[in-house]
Parts: sequence; structure tokens; C-alpha cells
Amino acid sequence: MGVKQIACGSGHTVVLTGEGEVYTWGRGDDGRLGHGDNGWKYVPRLTHSLTGQVVTHVTCGSYHTAAVSSNGDLYTWGGGMYGKLGHGNESGHSTPRRVETLVGLSIVDIACGSRHTAVVTNKGCLYTWGDKENGVAGHGDTEGHQYTPKLLERLSGKKVVQLSACGFHTGCLTDIGEVYTWGEGKFGRLGHGAERNCHSPRLVESLLGKRPIQIACGGFHSAVVTQDGKMFTFGGGEHGQLGHGDKVNKVKPTLVQALDGIFLQQITCGWSHSVALTSKGEVYTWGNGDHGKLGHGSGKKVSTPQLVEKLVGQNVVRVASYNEHTACLIEPHSVTSTGGSRRAAPGTMVPVCAGFLHDMGEMVNDEEYSDVTFVVEGRPVYALRAILAKRCEHFAAMFRSGMRECEEGAEIPIPNMSYPVFLLILEYLYTDSVKIELEHAVELYIASDLYQLSTLRDMCCVVVRRSIGSENAAYLLQSASEAHCHVMKDIAMEYIVANFDVISKSDGIKAVSHGLLLEILSLRP
Repeated sequence: MGVKQIACGSGHTVVLTGEGEVYTWGRGDDGRLGHGDNGWKYVPRLTHSLTGQVVTHVTCGSYHTAAVSSNGDLYTWGGGMYGKLGHGNESGHSTPRRVETLVGLSIVDIACGSRHTAVVTNKGCLYTWGDKENGVAGHGDTEGHQYTPKLLERLSGKKVVQLSACGFHTGCLTDIGEVYTWGEGKFGRLGHGAERNCHSPRLVESLLGKRPIQIACGGFHSAVVTQDGKMFTFGGGEHGQLGHGDKVNKVKPTLVQALDGIFLQQITCGWSHSVALTSKGEVYTWGNGDHGKLGHGSGKKVSTPQLVEKLVGQNVVRVASYNEHTACLIEPHSVTSTGGSRRAAPGTMVPVCAGFLHDMGEMVNDEEYSDVTFVVEGRPVYALRAILAKRCEHFAAMFRSGMRECEEGAEIPIPNMSYPVFLLILEYLYTDSVKIELEHAVELYIASDLYQLSTLRDMCCVVVRRSIGSENAAYLLQSASEAHCHVMKDIAMEYIVANFDVISKSDGIKAVSHGLLLEILSLRP
């Protein structure tokens, strides 16, 4: 089973597979594993409540967990204290539950602290909720809790591309290379030159011009990696977690000299330790070694980065950590034509960040980045042949066919498809995700079946099963029947038959043809 992402919480671990399934294990207190109970799980177990969803991103806080589905919806579960689940109260949930106030937005990145949660939308907008004490939520006030997601006004004019949270503070990165931090400032972990709390996002001025590409927040410290592979740390140094060879706090970002000359591609911070992944797939750790979380074979503290010898020869592509453990993903060795094993080239699996996916989405229907033009409902749609051919065999065969319509400069007509649905097809091909509205689900199902996009087709069914209700089931049945989409028709029919007493009294039943009505009645027990 291919693993796409791994995340560490306080005593629990979450894994996302390449098929979009979520597995969890470890401490089950507060329902943080999502299995409907508080029991501990000693081996990975599938989160059955998410079955049918195609999950694209997962993360953990101390006592709660979050996941994003392929259509941009956010699900949270675990301890609900301080309102950090975003469901309007402090109730906990032992199975994943959709955050309803975010429906209609497309979430692309999430971060969980001990008492709060933050998300970024595909437009680069940042929403936070949870504890307000010491400015943790970032909305400028410090009394009480924020029980539902709220737009962070301070950054409303910025485009956020990466996000991190841990403990009681948060950091984010904008598309122009600015780093903002907020929350509890103790130990200097916000990087502003003092230990004062910050009640709303504030620019880390000393990082201007350093071209940061990632920020990672730990329990008592923070770290930033730059475009040229350098690492800066700041905050609490009591356990040596800053990597400067001492145990001194730093109130401003300070270059980790011991790693200078080693190109870093990802960092992660636990509560009292740090982990760095190099472009060669090697891992360095330092800080508090209790519980063996540094991987050096002992529980000793280390104040300068040390290579994890046990991972030498492996090609690590992703690291994750929290307060008690560390985990990494390793790219499997490839098999040669002679049957031998060969290690993949270092760095061939670089994690895709939200900023990259956003930029790919921006290229959809952009004439500047196109070499083929389609015509849908009389309107031009621009695309790049290479992406379409690589991601979809239908288009690959079309471009190989030598059809006159496919020649350079020609326009390719797309009959029997609406303009919005064709754009959704392109968005899926460019970004591997798409937000599916119920009004487009039937036509998108037919289009994805035509283009042999089975995952997208299945996603349409998931959306319909989740969104169908007494107010829309009849309309869905009629449109599916008229489109000769038997799968969608069966889903709608099954729902209507099971809930006929309610639906028969709704206005929607008037949309159902006489023939379909007879079919419904014939299926009733």
C-alpha cells in the first residue's frame, strides 16, 4: 500500500495512502483516532467513517486530528476543548465530522496546535479558530474561544501558501516570501526580537530577503528553511532543539551553522526537538532525545544536528514529528531490468505544497500557458497538451491520432458538454483535486466516464451520496434520468424510495415525470 503523507500527534500517528484512505493508531484518548471510541490502537487501522471520501491531506494536534477531502471539505475529530474542532462548541467527536461553516470554500492546507486549528483556502485565505488566550487564534482579542472558523483579517490582503502550528503559536508563509507569526511569544518562538505575545499576525522582519519556502512550529521554538537550503531557528533552546551547540534561547531567527553547506528540503519541529531532511534523502535530528525520538539509539540530548545513521542508504522523502516520536517516509528502491534493486535518485519525491497546487490551478484556461484551444458552448478554453496527455489517455490518444483538429493552432470542439463542467475536468487534470457541486455532479460523472477518469467519477458518487436530501433528491433523479446516467439515477432512486413519505410532500416531487413516479411506487415495499 503506497503511503502519501504521514503526520504525528501527541501519542498518535495518522497516515494517508495514495488511494486517499486514512489510517490511524496510538493513543485514542478524546477520540483522536477517529474510530468511534477512545481505545488505544496498536496497529494501523482504517478510519471507516471516511470510507468513500478521497482524502488529500491530514494533520494532527495534541489531541485532535484533521483531514481534507478531494473536494476541499474539512473534517475534524478528537478533543473539542477550546472549540478547536470548529463545530460551534467544545464537544469532542470520536469520528470525523465535516466543518459545516467552511462548506463552499476549498481547503488546501491545515495546521493543528494544542488548542487551535488553522486552514488555508485555494485562494490563499487563512481561517483560524480555537483558544484566544495569548492571541493564539490571531484575531486580536484574548478573551474566550473562537468556536467556528473565522477569516484572519490581518492577512486578508495576502496570499498564504504554507502554514504550521504547534502548541500555542502559529506561523505562515505568503507567496512573496514573507513569514508571519502570532500567539504566545514566550522564549522568543515568534522571532520578533522579544518574548511578547502577539495577538494577530506580525511580519518576521529579519527573514525579509532570505527567500523562505517553509516554516515549522514546535512546542517551544520555530524553524524556517530557505530557497537556498539554509535553516534558521528561534525560540526556546533549553533542550538544544535550536541546533546552535548550546541551550540558549534565540528571540530572532538564527542560522544553524552546523547545517550550512548541506541543502535542506524539509524541516519539522516537535515540542523539544527538530528534524531536517536533506536533498539527498538524509535525516538530521537534535534536541531532547527522550523516548528515542532522535533516532540515535539513546535518549540523550543533542544540541547540534546529528545524522541519523540508521537511515543512511535509504531515500527519505518526508519527515514528521510531535512531542514524543518522529516518523519518516522512504521511497522504495526501484527494481532494475535484471531483477536487482536500485535506489531511486535522491530527492525524486519532493512533497508538493499548497502553493504549487494553487499555481497549477491558476494555469487552467490561461492562454499564456497553453498550446491547444478547445471550444465549449462557443467559448474558447485553453490548455497545455503535455498535462492533458500525461494525465488522461483519452487526450493522449486524441493528440496521437493525427486528426486535423489537433494540429497546431486548430480549435477542437467539445460537443455535448457545458463550459463549467469542462473546466472542472481540466482543474482535476491539472491539480488532482476539484470541488464538486451537486448541480454539476451528474454531468461531471458522465464526462469523467467519457474521459476514463475513474477516480473523479467515483468522487462524483461520493459527493451525491453525502449531499442528497429531501429537498434535492427529486431534481437529481429527474436530471440523472434525462441524462441516461444510470448510476446517479440509482443513487437518487434508492434515497427517494427510502424517504418517500417526506419527499412526496415536498415541492421537488413535482419535478419527477409520471414514468419515474410509477417506477418509484413500484419499488416501494
